[in-house]
Amino acid sequence: MGSRETQALIIGTALKLFNEHSSGAVSTNRVAEACDISKGNLHYHFKTKKEIIQSIFKGISDEMNQGWYQDHLDPTVTHMAEMFARQLLLIHEYRFFYREMPALLRSDPVLLRRYQENRDKRMASLEEYFRELIRVGVMDFKNESMIQSLIVSSWIISDNWLNYIEFKKIEPTQEKILDGYETLLEILRPYFVEPWEQVRTESLAAIKGVVEKELGKAQKEDTTS
Repeated sequence: MGSRETQALIIGTALKLFNEHSSGAVSTNRVAEACDISKGNLHYHFKTKKEIIQSIFKGISDEMNQGWYQDHLDPTVTHMAEMFARQLLLIHEYRFFYREMPALLRSDPVLLRRYQENRDKRMASLEEYFRELIRVGVMDFKNESMIQSLIVSSWIISDNWLNYIEFKKIEPTQEKILDGYETLLEILRPYFVEPWEQVRTESLAAIKGVVEKELGKAQKEDTTS
């Protein structure tokens, strides 16, 4: 197995174990054992668990870079729903990171810097998107300062929605994760120009489409694996 394949195996295995047990409960030795490689082989690629987590976060950033910064080209209610669904599904895929984020960022200055850079880029992109929604008449803000407030509010809710439903002892399925969009939608409700029922219907249809697409992709992966 080549270096890239070994690194991908380590990262994928670590992500699965961290999601299931938490990063604090899983040692690098356990990751090596689950990969069926030697401890020395793992440490050749990743000297510490922090380096593995940094590489996992790079996966988050890379996924965002694949089309997430073109959202302003589609300023519609439907695409806005798809955007937040995409974010919530990403959180589900990397759920250990979002569960443990404050502790992980406090303990690793490199990870904190990369997270802040990613967050600043996303915030700027979201502001651009909201301004496009205003320009085409989908939304209307009487006070421009509300744009930043709503972006921050939506960011806090989406990043913490997983923790919220787990605290309520709800199984964090994709469907339950996506329920978070209805909460975000209610916050945005006063600013839509179109009739509320139309906005809600279009949004939920878009969410349903994302779920069906993801479930179909998962079934295809199960069939080919």
